[in-house]
Amino acid sequence: MATAVVSGRVDEKVRQRADAYIRAAGFTPAEVIKVVWENIARTGEVPEETPAVATQGPMERLAELRESFGEADWLVNLTKEEMRDMIASRYA
Repeated sequence: MATAVVSGRVDEKVRQRADAYIRAAGFTPAEVIKVVWENIARTGEVPEETPAVATQGPMERLAELRESFGEADWLVNLTKEEMRDMIASRYA
């Protein structure tokens, strides 16, 4: 099977962050690119760009994550005694 080299350019900070995630997942950038291209060839679907995620800072990502969990009414409505008992039970 013949192979071809595919190249592109991204912001250096984006590359560094992506490299860290890719390596933490046990892959190389080349393996990820190969998988993406093979998926496009197989499905005909190109992944959509999500610029809001790429430009979000840590605080914006934290806020988004917090919103995804929804309200924790049971925790908010605990009395002082219930909170004390819950904490004590975890360290007993």
